[in-house]
Amino acid sequence: MKVETERLLMRLHEPGDADGHLGVTGDPEFRAHFPETYRPTRDKVLFALGRFVEHWHQFGYGVWCLELKGEAGVLGYCGLRRLPQTEEVELLYGIRRAYWGRGLATEAARAALRFGFEEKGFARVMAVTTPANRPSRRVLEKCGMRYERDAVYFDMLCAYYAIERGEFRADASSRYALRD
Repeated sequence: MKVETERLLMRLHEPGDADGHLGVTGDPEFRAHFPETYRPTRDKVLFALGRFVEHWHQFGYGVWCLELKGEAGVLGYCGLRRLPQTEEVELLYGIRRAYWGRGLATEAARAALRFGFEEKGFARVMAVTTPANRPSRRVLEKCGMRYERDAVYFDMLCAYYAIERGEFRADASSRYALRD
């Protein structure tokens, strides 16, 4: 399952994506908003990519690998997953630091939400980020998600955002193509 947006190709992860994914998640500024114990290694990334693929097979939705059209390499990741130990559907994303501030996380997040609401029929999608992560909070707000409360997830204090299907507005001017 692939999605194409104006600037992005969103595809399933492959084992060859591990080094590119490590380039995203291993960046110290990226990790600043994760628990201090979060230290990605190539083996941990390979395990995580395998779990992303398993999630797709088990639930029919998941996290995509992001590529910037016209450029080779992993830009980041974005998608939906069942939040561990809950029944909630979580939006998650991460972009290589060199591309922060260009609206790419928002573009990918909107596409993932559209897929979740239009293709999977989800009633609600949530997301969490650290309270201090203003750029991530802006991405969520640009997607129409609203702050609901602070809560502890992954052993850290998080700002909890959510959006209901009826609140989501797909940007009619944005390109969105779903491909098998």
